[in-house]
Amino acid sequence: MNNTAKKSVLCDLVSRHSAFDFDHYIASHEPEEYDIWNGFCLPMEYTAPADEYQAIRQSCALFDASPMKKIRIKGAEAGAFLDRILTSPVSQLPWMHAAYGLICNEQGYLIDDGIVYKYNDTDYLLLISELDLHGHFAKYNDFTDLFIKEETENLAGLAIQGPKSCAVLQQFGFTDVEQLAPFELKYFQLAGQQVLVGRVGFTGDLGYEIWFSPEAISTVEQAIVNTEQAMQITLPGYGLSALQMCRIEAGMIVPGWDTAGSFTDVIDERTPFELTLGWNVKAERDEYFVGKQALQQAKVIGPRYKMKGIKVNNKSILAEGQELFALVDNIEIQVGHLPSLVWHETEQQWIGFASIKSSCVDINDTYVIDKKTREAIHCCLHQLPFINLARRNQTPAPLNGNR
Repeated sequence: MNNTAKKSVLCDLVSRHSAFDFDHYIASHEPEEYDIWNGFCLPMEYTAPADEYQAIRQSCALFDASPMKKIRIKGAEAGAFLDRILTSPVSQLPWMHAAYGLICNEQGYLIDDGIVYKYNDTDYLLLISELDLHGHFAKYNDFTDLFIKEETENLAGLAIQGPKSCAVLQQFGFTDVEQLAPFELKYFQLAGQQVLVGRVGFTGDLGYEIWFSPEAISTVEQAIVNTEQAMQITLPGYGLSALQMCRIEAGMIVPGWDTAGSFTDVIDERTPFELTLGWNVKAERDEYFVGKQALQQAKVIGPRYKMKGIKVNNKSILAEGQELFALVDNIEIQVGHLPSLVWHETEQQWIGFASIKSSCVDINDTYVIDKKTREAIHCCLHQLPFINLARRNQTPAPLNGNR
């Protein structure tokens, strides 16, 4: 195995249910052909991206969420600390609820996002992608009743996504799981093991994430096997290619992917208002939070860029990050670039995001340049998201896969 890639605690489980040889995959692929997340390998696909996408949208599939960084934040001032580092406060959340949170720097540019789980007023779990919480926010931690500890290795996590995901968890024995509202949390028992279920996900579909001790992995896998037999379905894993299709369809942003994340030049960074995430900035609140003044100013001035969806109905050779052009008075101008782009195997077209200069946002006749032929390829711009599935937020959650 490549010495830069590690297996997560659930890698073997997901691989077995996808007939996927992880060790052979690493040995036969170059490092740029898979992704390293917090030191763990994430395959681009377990089978075929089109099959994995169809499993998510038509049935149910599994994603190994274990590499996600997990920060436990406890103490009487835990909520106040999170309110300080997030653009929207979470201390007033009800117990056993989650919220999506943004983390910006003092200049108002997005540096990471994540999900906050609130167990009670003194106990939270922050799930983030990359950020070193201690390194970035030590100077903002002047609290005395606060305990922060990384618990990434202590929790294994599966995203269970798709229209049959609720039925799958019911088959696990999680009674009344369909009553969970979006972003609600609940503990269930599984053969004597405690499993935390949250109605959250990153596919824009009905879905859940389950978290449990690594010691419970065999118990969870047996529940998967039993469910596959009882429901006469397969529960395959899905990789980053299928996830990319789904999250772009749903208009979901990834910091460091849809932003530069290097902070070498702020022209390449984005505020939440430039990423369709302005709804998550509560700039009017009285208390200080990181980036408050800059975000208040950005809200008044208006965004430099706006994010739109883009489709290219052509099997051209394109790449993430390339420029978007338009003709204005017969003069070619660059109107933006494409931070995220994926070939949608099912629709047989490119879909992605276009970060467009605000002064050019009303220009609809745009094009990109084929990387091989240098031909100008027409693009279709769309408002985000591309899809809005009712079942994602329906409560009680549907069991039969209705939209």
